[in-house]
Amino acid sequence: MFIKYKMKDYILRGIFVLTLFAIGFQSVDAQEKRLDSSPKDFKTFFSKFRKAVEKNDKTSVASMTKFPFSYGFDAGDEGTMTKAQFIKKFGDIFGKNPKEFFTGDNPRFSKDEDGRYYISTEDASHLSFIKQGNGFKFVSYIVEP
Repeated sequence: MFIKYKMKDYILRGIFVLTLFAIGFQSVDAQEKRLDSSPKDFKTFFSKFRKAVEKNDKTSVASMTKFPFSYGFDAGDEGTMTKAQFIKKFGDIFGKNPKEFFTGDNPRFSKDEDGRYYISTEDASHLSFIKQGNGFKFVSYIVEP
């Protein structure tokens, strides 16, 4: 009797642990989605956006941006920008050499419950986009500390 009880207890614990592992792996998988898993219309938009950034084409990137634009470079250095400020601060967002801003061809991608799309770079920068009309707009740039 005692052995049967212990065996049942071990089996139930094993099932519980395996369930936790399965849930954990699903969560990690959901967090590690990449751009190639995003909707086709977003991939098309992001490809044009990325090319404009890499060409240092401030005007084109600004045309794909919604103003006022939100930013957060550091604690105490956050706020919004007008289009003119955005163009002037372009280098603060994308660096002195914008060709090097996006590392890799398939950055991390996520979408929240409000429909906001996120691209995360290797240096903990997060770019967010919203769907507006038939397209998308770049709405914020946040750097994690």
